[in-house]
Amino acid sequence: MKRIILLLSFFLAIAVAAAGYWFAEGMSLRPADAQDAAIRQHRPETAIPVVLAQAKRMTLPVSFSTIGTIQPVASIAVTAQVSGTVSRVAVADGAQVKQGDVLIELDARLIDTQIAQAEATVAKDEANIAKAQRDLGRINHLLASKVETLENAADAQTTLDLAKATLASDQAGLNNLRIQREYYTIHAPVTGRIGTVPVKPGSTIVDGAQASPIVTINVFEPIYVAVGIPQRMVADLAQDKAQGVAKISLTVPGRNDKLEGPVTAIDNAANTATGLVTAYASILNAPEVLWPGEILNVDVIFRDEPDALAVPNQAIQTNQQGSFVYAVDTSQHAHVKPVVIDRTLNGMTVIASGLNEGDNVVTDGQLLLSNGALVSSKQAMGE
Repeated sequence: MKRIILLLSFFLAIAVAAAGYWFAEGMSLRPADAQDAAIRQHRPETAIPVVLAQAKRMTLPVSFSTIGTIQPVASIAVTAQVSGTVSRVAVADGAQVKQGDVLIELDARLIDTQIAQAEATVAKDEANIAKAQRDLGRINHLLASKVETLENAADAQTTLDLAKATLASDQAGLNNLRIQREYYTIHAPVTGRIGTVPVKPGSTIVDGAQASPIVTINVFEPIYVAVGIPQRMVADLAQDKAQGVAKISLTVPGRNDKLEGPVTAIDNAANTATGLVTAYASILNAPEVLWPGEILNVDVIFRDEPDALAVPNQAIQTNQQGSFVYAVDTSQHAHVKPVVIDRTLNGMTVIASGLNEGDNVVTDGQLLLSNGALVSSKQAMGE
């Protein structure tokens, strides 16, 4: 029992000694900790390097980007108006043609013979008229001498009238044949570019409802760009089109060439499958760089908006609350400012609300920032 008491007393003495040691050490460290805190309190705040840009007012177009389709202003399917055999193909596949150029010639030997026969008939009618006029003149002369009768004079006049009527009928028949003869030479009705020619010399073509197109001509100059416009934008586009300011801009595929043209037509109904209304812009296409059927990116420009407040796209940040920027005040501290975005265009973001003209915003270095952080401006690369 006495041994247990001695052991307890020994351990108690050790515990008291340890507590005293740690207490003494703590008292000796407190002045140092206080000194470190004071140093940290008076240490200058480190500025975070960032790139700044200024919110400026500028003239920017009201537009949206979409997909456009190139379409010919006119696509003419040329068919034969008479049946016949192809004697000559005057154009190559894919050729550029002008209005009036010869495309196809048909074998016209039969109708040429019919025309010659009709011309002979007309000549015969003219000769009959000349004879009837001479007979009438002679009878009238004899009638004046009271050698002929009025009945014979009337018969002679009737014969002349019949000869003239016969000539008119046969002349009309000749004219009809001559018109049909023109159909045996098929001309280009418009200026444009043809596709492949499916007929060759010796091919038989037919006219009427069963006739297949001999060739299709697409008008390339000017050319249409067709785009689908959301229903909510159609009224604005129609108003801007009426004022003559709506246009469509595009980049030629495979090139850096920019083309644009006015919006010339808006379809009269929305597509029931997509809900979009098709608008057409007329683009000058000389030389031919746009081809029907091409699909390309386009910008539909409604109008130019003056005094639009804009910042570079790099300034815009997002979080769970929406879009925001870091705006830097005169004391070089960055503050979070929520903004409402109107639209983006050509590397610039138009701000509907949240910023004022002249505000400095951070465009690079946002990852290191927090609300109220001190910043220092640095020059952007390339400037």
